[in-house]
Amino acid sequence: MRTVILLVISLLISPLWVSASDISAIQLMERLQQRFCAGSEDQTVQDVQADFYQKASIASLNRTQTGRGTMAMAFDHNSTNISSTLFHWIYAVPNKQQVVSDGKTLWVYLPDNNQVMVSEVNDKSYYSEDPLLFLRNLGQLSSHFVVEFAPELSSDGGGYYQLLLTPLQPSVYIHSLTLEVPRWLGIAPQQSGFPLHSATIVDPTGNKTQLEFRNIKINQQLALDQFSFTVPAGVDVVNPADLTLDFK
Repeated sequence: MRTVILLVISLLISPLWVSASDISAIQLMERLQQRFCAGSEDQTVQDVQADFYQKASIASLNRTQTGRGTMAMAFDHNSTNISSTLFHWIYAVPNKQQVVSDGKTLWVYLPDNNQVMVSEVNDKSYYSEDPLLFLRNLGQLSSHFVVEFAPELSSDGGGYYQLLLTPLQPSVYIHSLTLEVPRWLGIAPQQSGFPLHSATIVDPTGNKTQLEFRNIKINQQLALDQFSFTVPAGVDVVNPADLTLDFK
């Protein structure tokens, strides 16, 4: 299974109802992005760790596959470069694999295949237009997407806003990205917590990936050495073109 990692997480969701007309989609996006920009405010997200649950639907095969694991991310607020997001995702199901980045290098380790893909992370890299851009640039999403409210709100009783993001430039990886934003971000933006609840990605062929996060902890001062990877002895290093990442 080919895969890519995104990151979206929520905490402290307010039960209060606020209609979408009380705040614009652009205002919500600005508040979301502020959590990932440099600043000394208590609301700034420095790092996050959580369990994740993934559901991937392949349209052409009418098949759904689930996955789960753990993730950790840290955000370098001393840099405005989009590669300043560090992450370490560990898949336990359906196949063991790890996706790790120190902000400069990306490792995708597939132990069952005895392979690791190593590539550079920057705007001119092989992956400059793939969904990792969303993961690496949570503070500047509006530079890459048009944002509006999704046609239908979630059916959970009004716990979230749903933001529909469409790429400004055509993408072979993303047709649309829907983010569930906790309503406290519109009601009380000074509240601490991670400002997203979930993400749903649809690619141009209709394949859909949904991510859910649980047991979330933020600003735990995570050790930075976990965002680096040492290639195990005897493991083959694969060229990025041979191991394309997408949402399957």
